[in-house]
Amino acid sequence: MQVQVVAATHPLFGQSLHASAFKRWNGVLHLVVTLPDGSPGTIPAVATSVWDEPVRPATVVVLDLDGLRELRRRVEVLAVTRVKCCARPRKGK
Repeated sequence: MQVQVVAATHPLFGQSLHASAFKRWNGVLHLVVTLPDGSPGTIPAVATSVWDEPVRPATVVVLDLDGLRELRRRVEVLAVTRVKCCARPRKGK
């Protein structure tokens, strides 16, 4: 059976793969597939078109500009907090 990788965040997004079996791994249903290089592999079933759900164009934004600015602000706060925390003299040494 041919399936298409429909998860926009998956490295093989948009590719068509041959699926030969199902496999449950850590409670997650996977498909056993033939990768583009011919080697066997697995992919989460929900990342594919195996359930014949309509394929929608990817319009996924992982992080927009405002989110990037907020992430930078939080990292800077954590860095300052860590420096203050680690700069305290240790007792008994």
